[in-house]
Amino acid sequence: MIQGSHMDAVTALKTISEVPSDDASYAAWLDPSDALAFLRQNCEDTEFVIYAANASSFIYAVPVPLNLLAPPDYDDIADWNCNPTSCWGIEIRMSEPREFWINPPLDHSGSRTLGAGEQILFLRHFDGLHGKKSYVEILQKLTQVLGIHFVGERKAYCRLDQCGDLEDIIRIVEEPGRGNDFGSLVVVMRREALDEYLVLTQAAIIRLFDFTRYRSGFNGWDNRNFSGHERDGDLYYRKHVEPAHASFARGFQIVHPIMTKTEVARIHDFSTADVGRQYASFIAFDFKNKIVCEISTEPGATANYFTQSALPFETSPAFFRPEVLLRYKSDTEKYTLLGRSISCRGGWSLQTFDINDVGQVHTYIVYLRHLPYSEQLHWKAHNEAPKAGISKRAVETDFKGQWYSEYDALSSLQEILQQWYSKDVQWWTLRNESLIDLVHYPVTTSVDEWSDELLRLDQLVNEGFRSKWLRQRAELLSRTPPSNFGSLKLIGECLLGMQFEEVDVSALTEALRELHHLRSKMRGHATGQEAIAIRKKLLDEHGSLKNHFVSLCQRCDESIRAISKAFDEHPL
Repeated sequence: MIQGSHMDAVTALKTISEVPSDDASYAAWLDPSDALAFLRQNCEDTEFVIYAANASSFIYAVPVPLNLLAPPDYDDIADWNCNPTSCWGIEIRMSEPREFWINPPLDHSGSRTLGAGEQILFLRHFDGLHGKKSYVEILQKLTQVLGIHFVGERKAYCRLDQCGDLEDIIRIVEEPGRGNDFGSLVVVMRREALDEYLVLTQAAIIRLFDFTRYRSGFNGWDNRNFSGHERDGDLYYRKHVEPAHASFARGFQIVHPIMTKTEVARIHDFSTADVGRQYASFIAFDFKNKIVCEISTEPGATANYFTQSALPFETSPAFFRPEVLLRYKSDTEKYTLLGRSISCRGGWSLQTFDINDVGQVHTYIVYLRHLPYSEQLHWKAHNEAPKAGISKRAVETDFKGQWYSEYDALSSLQEILQQWYSKDVQWWTLRNESLIDLVHYPVTTSVDEWSDELLRLDQLVNEGFRSKWLRQRAELLSRTPPSNFGSLKLIGECLLGMQFEEVDVSALTEALRELHHLRSKMRGHATGQEAIAIRKKLLDEHGSLKNHFVSLCQRCDESIRAISKAFDEHPL
């Protein structure tokens, strides 16, 4: 396992590359031993430098087939003369017969060994870009094999880990120069990812380096009697120090992957994906043995219906405080929370859950088993003994295999709005395609959760109405709505133009108006006295904010369906 050093590679390289200001420190700095030590240490770091360039340091890593390094041709590689600005190009023979062909990037590297290698990093430049004209490009073969993508705001090639979080695999760290000072560009790659690629391509790294140290005003070497090459473990280099003047160390380092073929195979073999995994245990209802006990999610700790065993069924339900769902409701970019399932981008999914009559979230041991261990621990933190059985819906769908047909206000409302969207009705549009799936019932007593759901419900329902079309429709129905009327009042004008009674119009739009009013009061003035009074009134009427939300969804559903019927029956 690669261990991170006390200082990350980028910082360490910057430290050894800075020119000291005082003479004594400068004289000591000319000794390149610290630069060579950095290369050795970096082989043990989590991030491996695949390219670096600043005023005194140049590092460039090239994968080369293993068979060309058994043994290496040291003299051949020592003549290297390449950098990542080289790229695929066209070469033309000017003499007869005229021919042309495509040259690979390392064709003129000064080394037969390197010429057979693979350039994985390219420095590109395009004058057509606004602002900065240069950028770093990574070989698509590598990015696609490792499943990484460039994320501009992170200046990194990333992928999602098993928890759905962005993981930087290749980082690009750039510091622009100031005045006459050089800037720096360092590209580091996670060593484990690099090793994986090297094993898959049967290659090792030849890391070229040139550490040339001098002060401003350097005009060349006073003594050109350079020593020969030295071999020191994985390093092969020539160095030269002119005391108090300048120094250089130029050569290459051969770095073999630490990861083995077996370890790489395990990454890509789904049959061994669970080897070494950790599993949590949960308080659950073992309905086979009719007891509440702690049941492990580890394979083998439970049994299915077809196995003769005293072990609990893998469908034993575990119960949780409703707060377990808040993490998924609060991060809609990372998690997708549907009616009864949860998925994490690029990672895991929980196939089903539900909420029982006393507000407990419940799911089954077999589905908890498939969560990453860290996610299992999140659920375990909210685990509690059952206070009631599983929901009626779960019994019908999960155990009886039947459709659940009882009316659900929010589902019904989402259904009619989905129909409007599919039919592309003229009076309403879906402002964001994800909105339908973002609205959920509040599951806790949290005022913030309730107000968040009010906001999403209002965005879904009311913000979708097209004021311009509604105004035109009202005018065609011989109404003259004032210019300051919003969409809900314009709906009322349309209904009045269709000969609805004013009292009926008010009743039809009351729930939509209440929703919009609550959204503005709760989100904008959540701690104000008026908001507190509104919540107290609703709690007195409904018993809980969740009950109020259910009631509001039902009334909005009835209103939307009545409005839909009115517009359908009164076409112009």
